[in-house]
Amino acid sequence: MTDDRQASFSLRYASGDMPWDSGITPPEIVELLADLPAGWALDLGCGAGTVMRHLLRRGWRADGLDFVQRAIDMADAKLREFSPESYRLFRHDVTRLDDLPLLRSDYNLIIDIGCGHSLDPADVGRYADSIASRLNAGGLFMLYASHPRPDSTVGWAPRQVAQTLGRQLDLLWEQRGDDLSIGAPASWYKLRKPA
Repeated sequence: MTDDRQASFSLRYASGDMPWDSGITPPEIVELLADLPAGWALDLGCGAGTVMRHLLRRGWRADGLDFVQRAIDMADAKLREFSPESYRLFRHDVTRLDDLPLLRSDYNLIIDIGCGHSLDPADVGRYADSIASRLNAGGLFMLYASHPRPDSTVGWAPRQVAQTLGRQLDLLWEQRGDDLSIGAPASWYKLRKPA
């Protein structure tokens, strides 16, 4: 994570310029949770807590990470209706999960909706290793990533996802579409840690 990236996102949260937070849980997550028994989830880049709120309403317990304090504050305000034992929020870098001893080592589900695809390439390997080490056997990882485009440094091509995460996780499916907010192709990926 670079200081410039953190400063940029901090400014966007402060100004309310957060197009990534529609306040609506993506249908891919809603559908997934409809078929899964509740357990422990980790939301990487949790933002204002929209997905965490949906998880908690479905009986899950959830931890959320974001590197912007304003995002953590917004998530905390959104989740106050739930028991404090059901969730935890951390201001932390998603590439340094091993530096946060309070995180579990056996999540049933890890979610990343548009966080990892903006990482510095030097951090991607550590990010992938951390996710694999935090999932329990049979645990799922749901990833949303835009595809690379000429006018942006953000994005992962499907082959990059397969190469980076496929060493430790099995790709169950990829669903391609278009992200209308940025005018670019994007994909959802569902991966599982082998049992």
